[in-house]
Amino acid sequence: MDGMVTARMSQGKKEAGDSILRNLGTNPSRFINDSYDYVITHGQLPFFDESIGKRKYNIQEAMFFIDSIPLPASDRFSSITDDQIMQERLIARGLVPEGYFE
Repeated sequence: MDGMVTARMSQGKKEAGDSILRNLGTNPSRFINDSYDYVITHGQLPFFDESIGKRKYNIQEAMFFIDSIPLPASDRFSSITDDQIMQERLIARGLVPEGYFE
């Protein structure tokens, strides 16, 4: 059985990253799988190069770029828990009646 990795990020960041990954000829699932493969094989993050004792790129610059991507306006899901989101989805799909989780 396959496992699943879930990450939360702003919609803007997701769209920007998805676009770049598409331009690079890949997708988020392949990127995550390749990253895990690298970590498992090398026992380190892919942006470090121990053979020369340096980072392959400046982590601070990368973090600044990611943090500079604007956050979208808040939606109702940004202020509720994962469990509440799941409950709303179950109700919306008619799998449990309204008020079931109260």
